[in-house]
Amino acid sequence: MRKSSRYILYLVLGFIIYQIIDSGETGLTHQDARNTLIVAILVVFILLLVIRVIKNRYDDGNGE
Repeated sequence: MRKSSRYILYLVLGFIIYQIIDSGETGLTHQDARNTLIVAILVVFILLLVIRVIKNRYDDGNGE
């Protein structure tokens, strides 16, 4: 699996979890849980992007 496709997979999985919570089939249907989940998804996505940039810079620095 390409590294860039992992981020899309994580985002889709997070969205699916968000929809399950919103569906009312679990006990976590209140608004606070939904808001916390969407913020957590965004934070994880941003952290993954930052880690990728740092790793690419580190790898480029060792190659020279």
